Order: sequence, then C-alpha cells, then structure tokens
Amino acid sequence: MDFRFRVLSTAVFALCFTLFLVAPPTAVADSFTISVNTSAIAGASAQLAFDLINGGSASNTVTISDFSTDGTLGAVSPTGEISGTLPGTVTLMDSPASFFNEYLTGLTLGTTISFVLDATTNGPAASSSPDALSVFLLDPNTGLPLFPTSDPTLSDSLFTLNIDGTSAGNLGVYTSIVSATPTSGTPVPEPPTGTLLGGGLAFVIWKFSRRH
Repeated sequence: MDFRFRVLSTAVFALCFTLFLVAPPTAVADSFTISVNTSAIAGASAQLAFDLINGGSASNTVTISDFSTDGTLGAVSPTGEISGTLPGTVTLMDSPASFFNEYLTGLTLGTTISFVLDATTNGPAASSSPDALSVFLLDPNTGLPLFPTSDPTLSDSLFTLNIDGTSAGNLGVYTSIVSATPTSGTPVPEPPTGTLLGGGLAFVIWKFSRRH
C-alpha cells in the first residue's frame, strides 16, 4: 500500500467519523421488498453483488429471501461470512474478523429482479461507522458497475442500507430502476448524506485497495 493511499484512507475515515457524529439518523423499516426493473438491459451478462461492510464493533446479519427473476442465475463467488445460495435464502454476516462480506452471482438479465431484504439493527460504537449493505449490478468482465447511479459515494450502487442503530437504519436508493417498499408500509425518507458517506466512502476505500 503506497503512501498516498495511506493518507487518503486516514483522511476519508476521519471524515466518515465526523459526518457520522453530526448527521441525525432517519428511522425507516428494517424489512423491505426490493424490485429492480432491468427491462432496458435485458439479455446483458452481469454480476449481482450484495456487499456487507463491517463499519465497527457491532455485528449484524442481512438476509435475502423470496428471490425471483426471469433472468438466469450463474456461478456464485462468496467472500467472507456468507451462507445459502440464490434463489434460496442467503445470509450475510459480519464480525471483527470479517470486514468485507460479499455474495456475488453471475446473472443473464431478464426484465426484473425482486427479493425481500431483512437486517438486524445493531448500531455502531461511538467511535465507529455503521455497518452498510450495498447492492450492485456489475460488468462481469471489468467488475465495475454496469451504469452510473446517483450514489453520493461515487461507487454507483443501486442502493445502500446503513445500519446505524435506529429502528432500521437508513436506506438510500440511487436509480429509478429500483423500488423499495417497507414491509411495515412506512414511507422511505431520504437518508442523511453524512450517514451515507460514512459507510459508502469506506466501501470506496475497500474497492480501491482490492484493485491495487
């Protein structure tokens, strides 16, 4: 790891911590029905990635269930604490020993993807950032997102759930092809930018380090 990357890592994580302290959390439901409309890119080869980043001392579990698609699932490449295989139930867990946990599956896209997302709500310690789940559609050749989104961390996730210790965390949806409906029926508010950056910038640092 070169000197510039060490400096960047230190600065970004300091910023994440500061933003996390000053940004008030927004409570949302802890269970969502997610739908992704892929009709505009149907037939394309892709990878669907569920990435759970360990933000601090708390451990959380994210479950993907009731998965459905009219596309075709391909090879699976799990990393970290993962159990299960789509279209069955998949569970992602984090721990102090497992910073990056990813369920990555090949996928020939159809017109739609849907699933139910459930997450525990263990918040971080005062000196830590929240755990964060980010979901991506990636190019299988480059490993980069298939298209840009409005993700403020510039990692182009479809959506990110920051688990900040409120009743459910903060969900940010960054593309019009994704709809997220809380199972409680509670509307999904716009999450605080500071909290999103706390988890999202940590993800950017991690992806950068994997490529270098």
